[in-house]
Amino acid sequence: MKAETIRILEQFENELKSLRKEIRTLETPRVGRKNLQEKAESLALQWINDIHPTLRDRFKLPETVLNEMFDFATRLLKLSRPNNRVSSYNEVIALLLKNYKDRFILPIHQSNNAPKGMVQLDNLIAQLTNIDELNYLSEAIDCAKAGFYRASIVLAWCAVIDRFQRKINALGFDKFNQAAVQVKNQTSGKFKRWNKEFKITTLSELQSVFDNDLIVIFEGGLGLIDSNEGQRLEMLFEYRNQSAHPGNAPIEEPHLIAFFYDTIKIVFTNPRFSL
Repeated sequence: MKAETIRILEQFENELKSLRKEIRTLETPRVGRKNLQEKAESLALQWINDIHPTLRDRFKLPETVLNEMFDFATRLLKLSRPNNRVSSYNEVIALLLKNYKDRFILPIHQSNNAPKGMVQLDNLIAQLTNIDELNYLSEAIDCAKAGFYRASIVLAWCAVIDRFQRKINALGFDKFNQAAVQVKNQTSGKFKRWNKEFKITTLSELQSVFDNDLIVIFEGGLGLIDSNEGQRLEMLFEYRNQSAHPGNAPIEEPHLIAFFYDTIKIVFTNPRFSL
């Protein structure tokens, strides 16, 4: 990720210099050539849509620097559409290139390969003894190290559900079905309005049961988790849903660390979920 980001930044700088060189060869006061306008638009959108989010979310560069560059890129985007002056192009390109290496490339070179807190995640999953789960969650953490926190959470939750399903398989489907009936028959308390029952006979059928229903049966019927653990797992499931669907709720490093900590402690290293 680090090397690729540096390559993209260097390529952007070279293409911006190339655009400036082509514009300076024009013999007219305005940039009327469509290919130059399209090149300016492409570079501006690349910064706004791709480079800016990476530098902000993955490498945590200073907001003041990033916001200033974002404004310059927005100005270039506006210039690319009408028939604007050569002098205006030259001015905004000079601003984009000013101290470019010191502002962007050098900080990336000096940054750590992993965001803060990723070492904690490596230490957490080192507690796992199942090699398949360890490999799968390592892949999820690699996503986090690349700055893709939402993808990391979705992957990790898949591992949680896989453990849930394998635990039920180990207990026996009849026991799971009976536990669901037990929860359904409750007339008071937390689950008094829960009215589902299942006749699961295969793992394939179990995979059609909703994640939150599994949590209910683990708490209310099988007694594998207490009320606090159930609430926490419901919260983690909400993190998964918010990560999988577009929305404005932030998913940042603290949320990610908490998510992994809880899944490791409540599920993967919990003796009640051992296989």
